[in-house]
Amino acid sequence: MFSGDFLGLNSDNILFLDHIFMDDDNGSTEWLGLESTPLQRVSVQSDSQPVTDAQQAQYPAEISGENIGQDNAVNFLNTTLTAALHCYFKFAAPWLPILLEDAFWEDYRNGKCSHALTSAMACRGIPFTEIPDKWNLQQQYASDFREAFLESRNIASEEGTIRLDDLEALALMVNFEYEDSNTPPLYANLGRLFLKHESLVLMTLQLRVQDRVTTSSTSGSAVRLSRARERRVLLYWHVYGLDAFHCLDRKQVSLVPDREIIENDDLPPHNAKDFLDAIFGLTVIARKILQRLCNNSAKRHGVDPNNVDDLYTQIYQWRNITCPPHLRRYEVSPGVLATQDNHEGYLNEPQKYIQLHRAVLWTLEINCLMQIECCVTDFGIRDSNFLQREMATARVRYESLRALSDNLAICRWVDLHAICDEDGNQHSLVDLAPLALRNVCAGLCFWTCQNGINSSHNSILPGVSDRRDPHVRGQKKLMDDQIENAKFLRDTAAKATSHKDTASILERLDKQIALFEEALSNSLGDE
Repeated sequence: MFSGDFLGLNSDNILFLDHIFMDDDNGSTEWLGLESTPLQRVSVQSDSQPVTDAQQAQYPAEISGENIGQDNAVNFLNTTLTAALHCYFKFAAPWLPILLEDAFWEDYRNGKCSHALTSAMACRGIPFTEIPDKWNLQQQYASDFREAFLESRNIASEEGTIRLDDLEALALMVNFEYEDSNTPPLYANLGRLFLKHESLVLMTLQLRVQDRVTTSSTSGSAVRLSRARERRVLLYWHVYGLDAFHCLDRKQVSLVPDREIIENDDLPPHNAKDFLDAIFGLTVIARKILQRLCNNSAKRHGVDPNNVDDLYTQIYQWRNITCPPHLRRYEVSPGVLATQDNHEGYLNEPQKYIQLHRAVLWTLEINCLMQIECCVTDFGIRDSNFLQREMATARVRYESLRALSDNLAICRWVDLHAICDEDGNQHSLVDLAPLALRNVCAGLCFWTCQNGINSSHNSILPGVSDRRDPHVRGQKKLMDDQIENAKFLRDTAAKATSHKDTASILERLDKQIALFEEALSNSLGDE
């Protein structure tokens, strides 16, 4: 299976993830296929067969009471559930491929899929449907997941194990916000304790992940989940990347242990081949930012300017060398990104989600640049010679403003690309990848407003009322441009219409924009 690159993830990175999340006692050689039993050989051969869209659409109709597990028996004829599951793969999964579509339908058809996973996928997929009352149904699926997952943990708590599909379900649901007005306090409290990001990381690191399950159709014998080994790769890739950006955003120490790849600036030793590999490279950089700019020394004495310069160099190297040419950002003119492929030799046919993958990668790079600025703002530059300190301060300012300019160009580019469903409905790329595109746009909107408020206090004296003065008019124009940039970023974030929490994000941004406009008005005085 690992003779070539798996889904664009280099085999070196696969082995690195194995080194992080597994040890010999957990059977790492077995899941890598180095100890092949007859059952493994059969499962690899059958799981490798691709499943077409037409076959997937037939799966729910093929299920019968004899070959389906108890959890699915209640729901297999439910058209709402079926629609939500299909929408998950069409719209929620492409930028975070935690699950393999053909493997899920194979398990679902044969009654091997856990109740927790089915409910989690339906919860994430139903916002993209046109079903009435979908927000209440989403909360219902979320509650079903929580109850099923906690019950499963209660049963397996003394064994030190967890089902692979249960862990996949938790990975899907760690960021979900529950509405617990009608929920029993026990489930709500346990959920807040065990369904957090830290729980996902600890369970992935410490529990033995089981990919063999018992179903009613197998007379008590254990069968392997479809494509289990590849699913482990995707799960570990997801947890490692999610944790890196989660901890960087919150400036908190990661629970994932450090390995030699973080210490060696020459790694990864190859150019990325595709989307997963490219994100892995950014993940390594994100962990380096956290370790070098948010360590105890930086918090006490300030950030080492040499570390700042080195991290910018690594980001530029990732952008221009490591990132695959077909996923890089190209400009046809300053501030205008290319809308079509201008790199030959990649694919004969364009991938359906390649534009989404590009936007996600570009935005995560912007996030890394802005996180460097955030660390320097929080902890300052370490005392050194005057020129080095001033150069580092100016470099951070320049890179942050350039990141803002680049992200505005990305937003304009995103407006030209959307993914259509079978009914002709368009979905913005922001809607399909909210954790990256929406949240980074929202963060930059907030940063732009705060930067404008600080500038308005520093550049124009309060009480100046002669707006005919050329200096005042020039400053007013600059501030107006910043307000327009903030509003444009806010409107881009608003395109994540399939996610209920977007409304609360927009409410906070509107308040920040109002504060910016008020500060500008006060700095110029009354008419």
